[in-house]
Amino acid sequence: MKFEFAKYTEITDLAFKVRPEYKGEGYIRFFICPDVHTFWFIRLLKGVNEHYETEEGSYLLERNNIDKDFKGEKLTIAKVKEIIENDCGDNWDFEQDFDLEELIDNLDDGFGILNRKEKEGA
Repeated sequence: MKFEFAKYTEITDLAFKVRPEYKGEGYIRFFICPDVHTFWFIRLLKGVNEHYETEEGSYLLERNNIDKDFKGEKLTIAKVKEIIENDCGDNWDFEQDFDLEELIDNLDDGFGILNRKEKEGA
């Protein structure tokens, strides 16, 4: 798996391998992005709105901002596993939409997403 500065990588398969309980909690996709001082960890819920109520057809993107141990810290598989294992469900912010691909495209911001799956469940 490849990680690049300021570019998201889809880590869905790894997240489900490390924490299978994510599936039972309604999560469907996961992404991570190394920034200057932080790592951005993204979780996507299906069928949930911005009030965390069940809403058919809705998707909720949860974004968490995790401090690096030091500014130059590189993102590695071991670090990603550590972030997933220590995920307590906190959010820095969130965004709701009824179009999953649009949510992910907005996350992409024109830079592309490494390891991106073509569609939900792919």
